[in-house]
Amino acid sequence: MLGILSLLRIDVVFEAVSLVIGLFIAAQSFRAYRVLGSKGFLLLGVGFALMSAAMLFRVAVIGFVVAVAGPMGRPPLQPFLGLVTVEVIYSVVRVVAYIIFIAAYALPRLRPPQAMQILYPLLLTIYNPLFEVVSAGLLVYLVVETAHNWASGRPRGSGRIFIGFLTLLLSHILFFLTPLNLLYYILGHTAQLIALTMILLGTYEAGSEARTPPATQT
Repeated sequence: MLGILSLLRIDVVFEAVSLVIGLFIAAQSFRAYRVLGSKGFLLLGVGFALMSAAMLFRVAVIGFVVAVAGPMGRPPLQPFLGLVTVEVIYSVVRVVAYIIFIAAYALPRLRPPQAMQILYPLLLTIYNPLFEVVSAGLLVYLVVETAHNWASGRPRGSGRIFIGFLTLLLSHILFFLTPLNLLYYILGHTAQLIALTMILLGTYEAGSEARTPPATQT
């Protein structure tokens, strides 16, 4: 059975790798935006940059807690309780990032008044304490949109981006199931790494496109 300190060490490693991949995705999305002129890729870049910043914050705090753990592997109570605050902040930022991802696909199709009607109720979801459920629900829309984008015309990179968001949805389901078995927690992190890697490959492939497709395609 994994102790809390061992679990935190595993968490830091997985999250640090996810952080690096997330930064690469942000960079490749901005590159794709410069090449294609698609505002969708610009929003993806902003979303992943925001998510990466939250991951960096989380890795730094959890790494500090692990570093100051006593000889018996017991972290001081105050930093340990601070992890609860970190998780709330991290989860809020992650949900906001998913809202930005949705905006990347939804807003180009809407007129400004319609866009505000869609975004306002979405912004209210950041106050929901069930962050994994909210994140998974938001990702369902992204999975549908990226699947549709891949099926219609199959622009370069769209298949990998679809698989990435689908796997990211799976990771939140696995995280939600963690109370049943800690194995779900490890599988959730693994799925998140695979998801980010696929999105990174997809944005890189799209940014390598020589010709410019319609600006709404991501």
